[in-house]
Amino acid sequence: MAQISLKVFQNCSLLKFAKTLKYVKKPCERTTADAWRAVRGSYLVSQASTLLLVKKPGLLRLTGGLLVGFLAIDFPSITAAVPSPERLGAEADRLYELMQYEDIYNLLIVYKDIKNDEILWRLGRATYEKAKSTKTEAERKVLYREALDYVEAALAINPENFAVHKWMAILIDYVYGYEGNKARISQSYNVKNHMMKACELNPSDGTSWYLLGFWYYSIANIPWYQRKIASVVFATPPEGTYEEALKYFLHAEQVAPSFYSKNLLMIGKCYQMLGQNAEAKEYILRTTNYPIKTEDDKEAVAEAVTILRGL
Repeated sequence: MAQISLKVFQNCSLLKFAKTLKYVKKPCERTTADAWRAVRGSYLVSQASTLLLVKKPGLLRLTGGLLVGFLAIDFPSITAAVPSPERLGAEADRLYELMQYEDIYNLLIVYKDIKNDEILWRLGRATYEKAKSTKTEAERKVLYREALDYVEAALAINPENFAVHKWMAILIDYVYGYEGNKARISQSYNVKNHMMKACELNPSDGTSWYLLGFWYYSIANIPWYQRKIASVVFATPPEGTYEEALKYFLHAEQVAPSFYSKNLLMIGKCYQMLGQNAEAKEYILRTTNYPIKTEDDKEAVAEAVTILRGL
């Protein structure tokens, strides 16, 4: 990694760390406040675990592992080597496994104008996760729209990226869900097409098959009044059955066994809707025993426990 030429760090508490890392070539006269402003909202490029606990409240939190370059909006004289999209993607995926969604957002937002589909869809994913954790519906709506914007930009760059199509399907449904039933139903075929394209481009991705199964389940389970809306919106309204949904959920389980608590839950629910209670009970029991790591797992286990009482 190339050195970073900085003209910001005199009297700054990060100077000693930067010198240690050999990232300061020529410090000059800048105030501490200016130095903090220069690094606001961004990350150092480093593997330095010593930076793990360095903090400036309200401005900066440095994390370990791959940490990515200074944001030089206020200081054009700051020049940094841009990490490769592969390194950024790998670090974003590592943080995603740790559910550190805010860190992913801060990591990638600096590079949103690089025009790289791998960066943009991951930024969309992180923004979606941020939206789920916000406290108000108004905030969620804005963030879901922001997330979709990033993924749409990724699609324009590379329409053959399966992950882009997967996240297009997810985010279109969320965004248009805020516009009402008619708007959401109007996007049904668009959502399905993106799901099918994701499955075609990467047949081994369990999540894409789960999403396709959930589309069929949702259509099979649609209330009568929404069917009325669909008949107005489309000459041929979308159709789906529990049998079709079950086929895709089972396929998702085949390509990625036990990859997702809600896939197990949905298999059980499909069997229940088809009157096959013995099979339903098997998958509902498996869901109740699923290790809880995410909010989705928590929801799936709670619903499975409730269903199990009635089987």
